Amino acid sequence: MSVFTELMMRTPLANGEALAEFILKNMATIVLVIFTLALWCFLDNFIKRVLRHLFRIAEERAKQSMRGKDETRRDMVIYRMATLRQLTTQLARAALGMAMCFALLASVGINIRPVLAGIGIAGLGISLAAQSLIKDVINGVLIVVEDQYNVNDWVRIGSYEGTVELFTLRLTRLRSLEGNLIMIPNSTIQEVINYTKDWSYAAIYVTIPYEADYPKAKEIMLALADETVAGGDPQIYGPYSFSGITDYVSDGVKFRCLIKTAPGYQWKVGYKFREELRARYNAAGIRFAYPAVSNYIGASVRQAARQPQSDGMEKREQPSSNEIKK
Repeated sequence: MSVFTELMMRTPLANGEALAEFILKNMATIVLVIFTLALWCFLDNFIKRVLRHLFRIAEERAKQSMRGKDETRRDMVIYRMATLRQLTTQLARAALGMAMCFALLASVGINIRPVLAGIGIAGLGISLAAQSLIKDVINGVLIVVEDQYNVNDWVRIGSYEGTVELFTLRLTRLRSLEGNLIMIPNSTIQEVINYTKDWSYAAIYVTIPYEADYPKAKEIMLALADETVAGGDPQIYGPYSFSGITDYVSDGVKFRCLIKTAPGYQWKVGYKFREELRARYNAAGIRFAYPAVSNYIGASVRQAARQPQSDGMEKREQPSSNEIKK
């Protein structure tokens, strides 16, 4: 008879003597359960500390080996390690928890062989009923293998956009610009736009009216782009790309300039570039286009519009036949 069965038969205990007798009789089992729980807590903290320490050593070695090289590539390696550390820690803790649960069952006298057989049958049923969960895990594995995104990357998944705060094989957690936490199951992820992968472009689109001085506007933009690239910022990769006139729109002439930057640095470069470009255009008397409506009326239309008025006035000035008779 197992300790668990005996405990169920004695519940509720008659008095304190029966409880003391039960504890003394099963002291070894109780000590084993307490030891197993304490060992579980110790190993759980130990695994987290060891993995954190190992990945920290790997990050330091990566920084030292890539010192003096591309800092962007080094940051990407560090983000990749952070993602793998999260996944490794989760899998190791899950495996430890399963092993400790079996140890606890065995320590109280429960035969774990039928339990394992039941888990196998239950796993088959779960695999048929919870197909979405299996899809989440499979898609999560593919995301890691294909290196689609890592922790701290800024991505757009479907209609959601934000920083990858946490990634598991089950779901992806995004933190939006407003601070909202977005949780997306991995099985629903079909298209991903990663804004911080390898490199980026600071795209500056400008539209000026048709009557504005386009050569002067182009000259000012090229001069500012030259200064931006030649400024010595290691996060800005040269040379830039000026596309010229890209389209004729309803309110003016549209053109653009592309500046290659480190991933995630394109927004800062774009903000600064647009502010300086606006100041220089204002100083040069070049204004940006804005929606407007202009009405043009030709001379013939104006004359036709005035014709009925003049005829009426002439007829009014001529005396009538009755007035002549008078």
